[in-house]
Amino acid sequence: MAKQFNVGDTVYFISSSVFVRKATVIRAAAGFVTIKFDTNNGNDGPSGIRVRESKVYHTEKEANDVVQANKSRQQYSRKL
Repeated sequence: MAKQFNVGDTVYFISSSVFVRKATVIRAAAGFVTIKFDTNNGNDGPSGIRVRESKVYHTEKEANDVVQANKSRQQYSRKL
């Protein structure tokens, strides 16, 4: 399996199924990427997370398309 992301790449991560956060890849190995968010986390300073490559996106548009799909799925499930 080829690596999708390289160290230093800018990626977009979806948190809570609706928020798109910009991040930078700081490590990529074995199908996972460790990303550092561009905005800090309150008083704690910068934060990061390790996730599967399938959970991050190359462009903000790709991430926003997934968010829109999540929102429409949530609205549909509430009508049932």
